[in-house]
Amino acid sequence: MTYRTPNERRAQWLTIYQLSAVLLIAFVLVSLLDFVLLHALTTVNPDNGRVDRSFEGEDWYRLLRIIGFIGTWIVVSIALVLQDRDFKRAIPMILAPVLSGAAAELLKLVFSRERPVSDAIIQEGGYHFRFPFSGFIDGHNLGLPSSHAAVAFGGACMLGYFLPKLRPLLILLAIGCAYSRLMTGAHFASDVFLGAIIGWGIAKFFASGLPRPDRKFTL
Repeated sequence: MTYRTPNERRAQWLTIYQLSAVLLIAFVLVSLLDFVLLHALTTVNPDNGRVDRSFEGEDWYRLLRIIGFIGTWIVVSIALVLQDRDFKRAIPMILAPVLSGAAAELLKLVFSRERPVSDAIIQEGGYHFRFPFSGFIDGHNLGLPSSHAAVAFGGACMLGYFLPKLRPLLILLAIGCAYSRLMTGAHFASDVFLGAIIGWGIAKFFASGLPRPDRKFTL
């Protein structure tokens, strides 16, 4: 463990507080756009009032959504084992997206905020919250935060640490996954934003624990 002086520790905590404040403000600002983006990014059939999800069968949509599928990152982890002949990169590579998705699923049950769309119909009347922690009794149709976005960013940021030249492409794919969740009305923008922060934070945690010569994680 690296020794830090009291001043260094205070500076580190100050950085954490400042980053937390910035992310909180960003979450509030994104939340203000939730309903604007919901109506801008979803297409509603005027005849029956249902959200159009016909594109879910398209290859481009499947490609984006699968970035938020844990199985995708399991395959990546296996590829790293075959490449490295050890588990140095594979273990954090699988743990980052798995724990990101698990954290998002747990927080859904705690926050208990419903998805903007229920049975392909946009819910009226703003946000629909249940009692906090009531998701542990009934976890159906809860959306905050997005577990797909959490998995996508957890995996993309972790792999981006190991393969920094691919980082921009990986982040774009993760953003695409989050965007695909907005198009269907499955999530508000704030849902995917919080999911992305969870994925990024967990990946950064694992990256910070790797040997110092390998630390190139700057996201």
